[in-house]
Amino acid sequence: MKNIRFYEAEKYNTPEYEKVEDMIYKTVEEKSVDDGNFALKQCTDAELVSKLLKSEDWVQGTGDFLEENLILTYEGKRYYREIESVGTEDDIIMEDMYDPAEGNIIYVTSIVFEPEPEFGENEPEDDFVSQYPLEDILDEFYIYCYDSYDEENASDKKNSYVEFASEDIEDIRKVLDIIGKHVYNVTEGEYVKLVIE
Repeated sequence: MKNIRFYEAEKYNTPEYEKVEDMIYKTVEEKSVDDGNFALKQCTDAELVSKLLKSEDWVQGTGDFLEENLILTYEGKRYYREIESVGTEDDIIMEDMYDPAEGNIIYVTSIVFEPEPEFGENEPEDDFVSQYPLEDILDEFYIYCYDSYDEENASDKKNSYVEFASEDIEDIRKVLDIIGKHVYNVTEGEYVKLVIE
């Protein structure tokens, strides 16, 4: 990676993003059941339980945990029942405590850079950003990729784009130190080392 610069993405000018510092924005990462954000409690409203049990709108869930459950959305809330317990005395309706309006506050920044195939990186005209040294940057600064900028990477035949995110603003401050630097991997014996110079 060379000629690393900050990328002012258009989305940063939308209400979903708030500038908190130069080159750093705050946004809310939506929670989802698929990401493991799952909290249930037993529904104790007897009248509601009776209505829900009579509903014919229950559907089988999909995915690891959810496939073992029937799911019903009623008046904006989700309810769950274990399939193996349906019709037994253990047929308990669980209420989803997850509020989709809630989310995690995360801090983001984006960079644009010229990839260096001679260091094992993608060709500049490739639509993707190579795994290395990107993976090592993520590990070094305790961050993760948030947006892969597919459209920008497909249309720009010279540069690559990526967005970094973290719940800790300090991690984002630290990764911004790579701006203007040369970042690449070198093999030293059996190990690969991340070089930032």
